[in-house]
Amino acid sequence: MDISSLLSPQESPRDTPPPSKSTLRKSRKPRMVKSTAPPKIPPSSRSSQSIPPNAAYEPPQQIVRSPPIAHPVSAMRQATGTAPDAGIAARQGSTPGMDALADLASMQHHQQTTRANAGALRNTEIYDSHGSPNGAVLQNLQVAHGPLAGRPSLDHSMADVPLQPPATRISNTRTLSDDEPQDPNNLVAHLTSNPSDYDSHVKLIGLLQRPFGSHSQGSSSLGSQADAPGPGLLRDLRAAREAMDARFPLGEELWIERLEDEELAATNLSLNECEAVVYLYEKAVQEEISSTKLWLRFAQWMTALYVAATQDDLAREAVQSLYDIHGWSDEDKQVAQGVYNRHVLLDDYWARAVKATKWRIDESHLLWEPYTILLLQDLERSLSTEGVARIKAHFLDRLRTPHATWDQTFQMFSTFISRYENHSYERTMGTVNRECATPKAAYGAREMFELALKKAHASGDKTTQLSTFSEYIEWEAAQNRRKHAFVFELIDNLYQRALLGSPANAEWWEAYVMFLKEEIFSHSRRDVDLLSVLDRSTRHCPWSGPLWSHYLIASENQRLPFSEIEQVKHKATSTGVLDAGGLEEVLQVHVAWCDILRRQAFREGSGEDEQEYAEVGIREAIANMQRLGESKYGKEYQGDPNFRLERNYIEYHTQFEYHTQRHEWRTARESWKSLIPSRGKSFDFWLAYYHWEMNVWREMSHSEKVANVPKSRWPREATRVLRTALKRPNLDWPERIIQELREHCRFYEDPMELQSACVQIWNLKKVLQKQREKDAIEAWEAAQTAQAQAAHHVQRLNPETSTDSAVSSSMTKRKRENESNEVQEEGASKKSRGNNDSRATMVEEPKSSVPSKVRRDRENATIVVKNLPQAATKTRVRQFFRDCGSINSLLLNVNEASKTSMATIEFQSQDEALAAETKDKKDFDGEEIE
Repeated sequence: MDISSLLSPQESPRDTPPPSKSTLRKSRKPRMVKSTAPPKIPPSSRSSQSIPPNAAYEPPQQIVRSPPIAHPVSAMRQATGTAPDAGIAARQGSTPGMDALADLASMQHHQQTTRANAGALRNTEIYDSHGSPNGAVLQNLQVAHGPLAGRPSLDHSMADVPLQPPATRISNTRTLSDDEPQDPNNLVAHLTSNPSDYDSHVKLIGLLQRPFGSHSQGSSSLGSQADAPGPGLLRDLRAAREAMDARFPLGEELWIERLEDEELAATNLSLNECEAVVYLYEKAVQEEISSTKLWLRFAQWMTALYVAATQDDLAREAVQSLYDIHGWSDEDKQVAQGVYNRHVLLDDYWARAVKATKWRIDESHLLWEPYTILLLQDLERSLSTEGVARIKAHFLDRLRTPHATWDQTFQMFSTFISRYENHSYERTMGTVNRECATPKAAYGAREMFELALKKAHASGDKTTQLSTFSEYIEWEAAQNRRKHAFVFELIDNLYQRALLGSPANAEWWEAYVMFLKEEIFSHSRRDVDLLSVLDRSTRHCPWSGPLWSHYLIASENQRLPFSEIEQVKHKATSTGVLDAGGLEEVLQVHVAWCDILRRQAFREGSGEDEQEYAEVGIREAIANMQRLGESKYGKEYQGDPNFRLERNYIEYHTQFEYHTQRHEWRTARESWKSLIPSRGKSFDFWLAYYHWEMNVWREMSHSEKVANVPKSRWPREATRVLRTALKRPNLDWPERIIQELREHCRFYEDPMELQSACVQIWNLKKVLQKQREKDAIEAWEAAQTAQAQAAHHVQRLNPETSTDSAVSSSMTKRKRENESNEVQEEGASKKSRGNNDSRATMVEEPKSSVPSKVRRDRENATIVVKNLPQAATKTRVRQFFRDCGSINSLLLNVNEASKTSMATIEFQSQDEALAAETKDKKDFDGEEIE
């Protein structure tokens, strides 16, 4: 059963695989009929036709990164013609409503109907695409056990649930509060309408997993199932886990719980059941590659399969395996003996686990030591010079790696040498002691950080854990590269350890990605699999636009086929989880994708098809973002304040004109003009428009490629842009445009245009001065009104105190008036005794407290900036406002309750403060400041 069979045919557009690029190209011959253009973008200058809005261009498949090889048992069954066991199919479902989902979960987990495709763990239906909306799974999930009070109410509630998820692309995710009933019925109903609520998925799994808890904690044998939970509850639990797995990774803790439950169910069943657990382990260690717990359990499980097939009890003792598998038939044992041999166990599983956890200096010994014991057992069984040399090299590699149990490893090596190379014991041990002193000291230098991490983990506080990891990583990164004190593998593993405990932390994933990029591009490291890390990061944080953007750009940089890059983009936008992260997350993905389309269109060897495909793609991205914004904010949505997609469209047409040597610029210029109604109040927009016109003018004036095009000595179009901007009555920072126009005319225009611009600037500055004074007075009056209202409120709350304050204030005011009168009389006396020129001083200045100009420059030159990120620094704030003017002082306060910061900034003048106010609602490191 395919999961798509559970979905309604009327699925949302994002779940419908779009036509391939080749199909889209074929449909363009001949040209299509003209259709409506996307909002605010004029029709193409090359063709009046466009692809209909529904003709998206994400391919149906998902990119698969390094899928695991098919398990050897599958090949063995195919070779011998042995039919798989049908043990799972014989189970009884908990309810009729669970049958379809249980069949699905059974097929996904156990791969019974065919083993030929058993290696495709990262199935495009379940794993890679995350594209099967888990609403379909949840709507069939009916819980028949545990805390439910009665069955009929649940059946009734499930019958009322629609069989398809909501059609809207916006997932208004809401987390179930602690006050709401935390029972499976309520959680299922909540997740049906809020499928992207990660916490509710975890709670539902936790409730269903409780009956399994006693079997997965401290059990010495997993073979006894007399009181184990029934298969119906296991089916419900599997369905809940599949619903979560369709959108989010499980993480280390949930994986361990899941595997414990599956092991409990498989230990006394057939070989097929045990194989299914192997496939789950493969998937688990792919997602959590640095988890020593998962790798150790995986290796122990494979050892248990080997012991069940060969009855090698020495191997069981060496790895302290707790599994007792005894449900295999004679046929199963015969198949297993041909597959689970000691060579496969050591080289394909234990060696891989040891290699993956080599740089886990805190816990790598948990895998290395039992693996070494198994190697020594092999050496005892078949003693040879080559075997001794191989294990000696194994020891030396370990001693050259920092780890917590270095002394114990050295002692094991000493015992090994004394037994097999006793004739050279002193020389060998002396040499090794000298050569490996540095790795031993390296762990000693890091021991205090490791102890701090253990303490942080014991506290259970994720914030403390990440803070400790951050300090540890900073210390590691500061080590000297020239003296070889910097060890890339240690920092790499620290990031993996941190993300193991906080797998859904997008900021840490991005920091990890940027660290790897720095190593690749700044330090020429070539052994970094960046795409694999990005694949895991987007799997753990599918709502993160920056991570998907990094993935797309890295895919292009690695020169992957364009079809694979398309698959990454489709993977990002097809599930709706990205929408739940917010419009900015979706926009960043579209921007990165359109950048790639534009570069692909004009790369060497590209043709008309690539260029048309890029144009359609960019226009469609603009239309999609407009629809998405309007569906969330209504018709008031004005688009991206930074018009990034529109800039991409303009840049495409600019490059197209260069590429075709037509140099008409009409489409690009009309695109700029179409943005004026929605972006005309932003000085940033006008500066971008101006710089574009200047670039066009330079190309037209100085490039030899445009010899047949009339050249203009003066950049009149660029000048017209700045002068048009100054005519806008609602321009947020006209002073900045005035400055640009003055400098532009000085350097690039003729004297007549310069004089004309000077007149316009002179008149505008007078208007602005009056407006600024008016604004200052209104602000002062508003402050006075607010102060009076506050005083009135205080008087109502405490009349006695307010009366005393009023009397004191009145006396102070009379005192100031008396002093003022004395000063005025004294001044008048002095003036009368001086010369008789009284024309400048006879008119007394009004006593009104309303200033015509700002009294205290400090008050009017200070702004308060709210909603800054909690991690914002003074340096970053100064950089953000540096183009507004000189900052005299800056005070930064952190609000722990709201997880934000607030800055009080004093500029040198009031004009600079007003310029800074134009940055209201601008983006500051992902936050919209106020």
